[in-house]
Amino acid sequence: MTSVIVNDASCLIDLKKGRLLHVVLQLPYDFIVPLPIKEEELLDFTPQEWRVLEDGGMVTYDLPGNEVAQVMDLKRQYSRLSANDCFALVTTTCQKDGILLTGDNLLRTVARTHEVRVHGVLWVIDELYKAQACGVDLLVTALETWRDDKTVFLPPKEIEKRLQQLRAS
Repeated sequence: MTSVIVNDASCLIDLKKGRLLHVVLQLPYDFIVPLPIKEEELLDFTPQEWRVLEDGGMVTYDLPGNEVAQVMDLKRQYSRLSANDCFALVTTTCQKDGILLTGDNLLRTVARTHEVRVHGVLWVIDELYKAQACGVDLLVTALETWRDDKTVFLPPKEIEKRLQQLRAS
């Protein structure tokens, strides 16, 4: 059985910045993005970038009414989460073997309280390396890009640790 990765906007944006969108879909997972996130938060993705994602297997997930009701309940329970955070979490809980891919700390915390597997883009780097889905130079470039970008909020020590490991390989 293949795990399903539900992408929130922050990780897709960071993967785009790291120029990893074209390779991430080579990993042995099914990838989905909830429709509201695609339409509202990823407006700066070009049609060509979406085509690359969709051609590579990314599926846009339109939540049915009962799942939208769960989103509203979750939003009432956790008012500090955005509506799109709630869409991502509910979508993940409704997937068999779902994994939430997010960089949002509050969403990660809430996901864990709901016993949802959650990872971020540094995990993606690790998975890409293990799968040999791309060259080490691309992974190093992505990490350096994220390290130097003030709008990317990743732990500097974790970035440096991976840079050292990749440069030594």
